[in-house]
Amino acid sequence: MIRGSDSRRKLGMILGGIVAVVAIVAGVVWFSPLFVVKEVKVDGVVHADAEALKEASGIAPGQKLASLDTSGAARAVASQPWVSKVTVSRSWPSAATITVSEYVPVLFMRATDGDHLFSDSGDEFLTAPPPPGVIEMVDVPRVDQPADGKIDPQPRVVESVLTVLNALPAPVRDRVERVSARSASQVRLLLRDGFEVYFGSADNVGEKAKAAEIVLKRGEKAWDVSNPRMPVTMG
Repeated sequence: MIRGSDSRRKLGMILGGIVAVVAIVAGVVWFSPLFVVKEVKVDGVVHADAEALKEASGIAPGQKLASLDTSGAARAVASQPWVSKVTVSRSWPSAATITVSEYVPVLFMRATDGDHLFSDSGDEFLTAPPPPGVIEMVDVPRVDQPADGKIDPQPRVVESVLTVLNALPAPVRDRVERVSARSASQVRLLLRDGFEVYFGSADNVGEKAKAAEIVLKRGEKAWDVSNPRMPVTMG
């Protein structure tokens, strides 16, 4: 009995010591001027304004690192242009880090209020001048009731355009300047050098892409590869 009592007493002392140490550490982290925000870092920015992201986060120098509302800061940053995904984390001992994944601009459509950018997943995410290499999309029908500030082309048509573009070999994709798509089954590529290729639908898109690469090496400038086994020139 005596031995058991001694063991429990020792265990209690050890646990009490651990609790005391944890409390001291927590107090130091919470109250010490060493563990405050001295820097806000931004990672992953290509097009976005890093300073605007810092401001939107609401994180400022001097804030206690332990009490930062990282979830709230992330939600605020997520509303900023170009931001697709974001996380906000503490970087001990004295920094907060905002890590963003940006939308990848692939397409744009012109409108009276500017150029509307679309991501590689078909999201209409920003009205701004397109970066170099972004392809213009024309003739695309819109939904009946577009959201405020958006063009809102029909999603099936945008999906068909992206499927065709993603299937193109790099030498062909790099030449595409515009894509005309009056419907999901009427996709036409307009190239920078005056060539054009009619794909029709996105069915058998891999075969059509290979056919396009072959016929574009010939002299005729307008081709129909909607039947990839029998490409024909267009007058």
